[in-house]
This record gives sequence, structure tokens and C-alpha cells, in this order.
Amino acid sequence: MAATAPKPPTERLLPPPPRRSAPDFSIATVNIVLLLVLFFLVAGSIVAESEQGFDLPETTDLPLADLPRPLIVLQPGGETLLDGARLDPAAITERLLAEGAGTAHVLTARDMPARALMDLLAALEPAGLETSLITLRSRALWIEPGLLAEEGP
Repeated sequence: MAATAPKPPTERLLPPPPRRSAPDFSIATVNIVLLLVLFFLVAGSIVAESEQGFDLPETTDLPLADLPRPLIVLQPGGETLLDGARLDPAAITERLLAEGAGTAHVLTARDMPARALMDLLAALEPAGLETSLITLRSRALWIEPGLLAEEGP
């Protein structure tokens, strides 16, 4: 009789190895995004006060008598003066066209709302005039009809 080969065991002695799933990178991605958000929040708030704003342009020394003409003054109340004479923007445009002026020089306060200045410039636009914004050093400027006078602290 011939020897027979032993039968392989049908049951394994060790449990099967667990299946490995693909690594999940979503938590790492969320962590990186949150760290970046935190970094930009901190970095954005550490800015010097001088870097947050900007200064409007100023002319250092310009005597009022030497201001260019024709000079349109836009006052805080919304009134407009042309070389000291109180006129509305339409009359200013007509007068500048009649005089043949090529450039309209505009003087206004630093804290004047932009809308008032834009409305004045829109009224001057049909005349095809160049406009020049005249700026002064930080001091009060009071202009009476027919008179240019400076008053400061």
C-alpha cells in the first residue's frame, strides 16, 4: 500500500488579514485650509495704521493769488463759484465756452463728498474742457463771492 499524502487543512489557523482601505486625505486638507484661514486672519490684522489709509494729494505752497484761472470753486454747501462769481454749473460751462478756455481748474475742500465733485465734472463734460483739480495744504479756505481770501489757524 502506498502512502497517501496528508490532506491540507480546510480551516486556517490565523484569521485573514484585514483589508486596507485607501487613506482618506480629506481631514488633512480641511486642517490645512483652516490653518491658512487662521494665518490670513492674523496676518491681515497686523498692519500698521499708516498702511491702511492713503493721503490725498496736496500742494505745499501755493498763494491764493497765484491760483490758475479760470478757477471753479466747489463749496461745501454745493455752491459753485467761477473766479469768485457765484454761478450754477450750466452757466459756468457757457461762460467758459464763450471765453474760449481750454482748461477748467477746480478747487474744492478735501472732505467734499465725491458725488458733488462728480456732478460738477459731469456738467463740464459737454463743453469738452480739460479739467484740473487744484489742491491746497490743510488749511481752511473761505471764498466769498467776488473775493478770494484765506483764513487758517
